[in-house]
Amino acid sequence: MSVEESFLRCTACEQESEHEVVYAGRFVSQIRCTGCGAVTRLDVSEDYFPDLRQRISSKPRRLMRRLRRDPGELATSLPERTLSKPLRMAQELRTVWRSRQDD
Repeated sequence: MSVEESFLRCTACEQESEHEVVYAGRFVSQIRCTGCGAVTRLDVSEDYFPDLRQRISSKPRRLMRRLRRDPGELATSLPERTLSKPLRMAQELRTVWRSRQDD
């Protein structure tokens, strides 16, 4: 899960304001207006799970590409990323689950 900020027109208050855009993997799952607090959730589960399968299956190939390109960087970042990955995946899955829920 990642959160980005963007300047958008809110569908609830009709004002252009800063919005927090929440991503689950590559998909926008939630948008929150920082002006009025309105939240728009987008059910991304139908697209997310096939994408997750593809990301998992392509991981070995992507790791090998990074190893060839910069072995030192991979050796230093891999232990930390390996330990943090389960938490990041749990957050991503929680975000997808919340996108399925009605307000």
